[in-house]
Amino acid sequence: MSNLKIGLIAEDVTDCDAVREIIRRVLNDSSIRIIHWAAKGCGNLRKDLSKTIKAISKEDCNAYVIVHDLDRQNGCLNDESTLRASLEKSIIGLKGINRHICIPIEELEAWFWSDLKVVKFVGQGKGKAHANPQQIEKPKEKLIKLSAEDNRKPRYSTNMNAKLASILDIEECSKRCSSFRELVKFLRSL
Repeated sequence: MSNLKIGLIAEDVTDCDAVREIIRRVLNDSSIRIIHWAAKGCGNLRKDLSKTIKAISKEDCNAYVIVHDLDRQNGCLNDESTLRASLEKSIIGLKGINRHICIPIEELEAWFWSDLKVVKFVGQGKGKAHANPQQIEKPKEKLIKLSAEDNRKPRYSTNMNAKLASILDIEECSKRCSSFRELVKFLRSL
């Protein structure tokens, strides 16, 4: 049994579930304890990050992972360095502790577009992986649309993200998504 304990903070429960699955797969250890907090939105994550870190730090975590989508505003991607600086400012008290701020571009769901197997699972045999998933505008909505092709009711919802994370090709996603690659690099350094 691993003595590694990771504090995970993300925008919502489905992001926590997906990233928890990815952490355990990357580290090849299902016994890793992961203390998670779902912020119920990006605004709450930014607003409450400092006090959440203080609360979770009582759990004696060895490392922290904070996941915040880059998102779009007025049709343009937000500025990653500005968002990262804002999040870093909120966790200033974590100096000397292993921590990683993961900013999926544009959304965590972009990672799923890197893997043909995941895309075909969502699209029931249809669809193609994307060479640069971070360039997809509204990747979550595109997964919903793919799952509803042929005028069917959409099969995909974010509740499936943990399942998709469980079949995601870690190496392929690392090649195609810099935010994922940096998360994997951090996890493997623990």
